[in-house]
Amino acid sequence: GAEILQVWDSKSRAAKPVKVTYQGYDKVYDEWVGGDRLKCKALKKVQPEIEKRPPLEFNFGYWKIRGFGSIFRMIFEYKGVKYTEKQYETGPKWFDEDKPKILEKNVLANLPYVECGNDCVCQTNACLSYVGSRLRLNGNGNKARLMNEQLLCEVYDVRIAMIELAYPFKTVCRTEAEHNEKAIKHLESNPFKKFEACLEKSGTDYFCDKTLCTADFHIWEMLDNHRLLAEKHKKGDIFADIPKCKAFYDKFRALPQLEKYFASEDYKLPVSNPVYAPYFL
Repeated sequence: GAEILQVWDSKSRAAKPVKVTYQGYDKVYDEWVGGDRLKCKALKKVQPEIEKRPPLEFNFGYWKIRGFGSIFRMIFEYKGVKYTEKQYETGPKWFDEDKPKILEKNVLANLPYVECGNDCVCQTNACLSYVGSRLRLNGNGNKARLMNEQLLCEVYDVRIAMIELAYPFKTVCRTEAEHNEKAIKHLESNPFKKFEACLEKSGTDYFCDKTLCTADFHIWEMLDNHRLLAEKHKKGDIFADIPKCKAFYDKFRALPQLEKYFASEDYKLPVSNPVYAPYFL
């Protein structure tokens, strides 16, 4: 048999907190043991309580348009996380009222911004990387993560081209006629041929992995924007030469997690900001 000599409550001995001596043996054989070594009906093993982390909750700010905001709205809805969004309809509400508050937390204050706990992140791709890391949407494994990062940059280029077509203040399209001409040329250039090649090479339904990553959400939004732009200019089916992108577009659009978003007023928001008199809303 054995006799308990000492019970230690220090964290340093949490695994083996009980010192025992064995009857008939020299004290050199005394040892520290854990509960799994103690055999006594009077003892009850208590499982340590696992501290529960509070569920993730995000604050998100962007203009009251689809723009970059739609990407985050879809991500949050898809993952079913709690989030509060602040949609800005006018410049003064952001620049005069809320931007100074964000500047206190992040000197790079801009729209969009994402807050979670003590973190405040600005700049679109940085926000997407952050949200992706918190929600496990940056890709499984190095290869997928690297592809996701590259595609976030690639689709951002497509977004910038769309912005330059839409807004007169960018001076790329100085008149409606110039917009019409350049928009048609842009659509005919097949801006998604690289994305089609990615799907052909990956052999998966999504661009980076077998499951969705943050880049997929931005790519889908840009496909939808271009579909609307083609309808405006009566340029037919943008998917005619990119069948794999079409399959991706349809599969994404049918996701049950996004059914609520696509039925919401957020999906019906203008693509571009009406404040700046864009050629394409």
